[in-house]
Amino acid sequence: MSTPYSTPRLTLFSTTFWEVLPSRYDKIITRWSKIAHLYHEAKSDILATDRAGALASLKAELEMLDRDVEEYRKLVNGVDITDIAGVYVVGGRPRHRALEIAKEDKKDLEESLRLVEEHVKEIRADIVYGFEEMEQP
Repeated sequence: MSTPYSTPRLTLFSTTFWEVLPSRYDKIITRWSKIAHLYHEAKSDILATDRAGALASLKAELEMLDRDVEEYRKLVNGVDITDIAGVYVVGGRPRHRALEIAKEDKKDLEESLRLVEEHVKEIRADIVYGFEEMEQP
């Protein structure tokens, strides 16, 4: 549905692709770094009160990371693959190859998000089991 104030599709793609996605990705990376730091604190701080504080912060950051990843995924899924392929066509790639590369890029992005989610699952498992490491015989 078009309104007199609608933003052209190309402008939306440009803003999303060059500004919104990179800033959201940076937010995910920053949050992941904070989670890694809090995880280390929750696992190794000497004082129980410090560990408890780090654990509470860690849980909150994990929830926020889940939301950030989901928002990022929605943005990526909202981008038309032909728009991404168009960037490659402008860069000199043949149309069929540009579409293949765009699909590979989108697949790689989804895989990287799954990797983050796998690490989050590992951290959550450690939280549930009290950061106990399995002893190897």
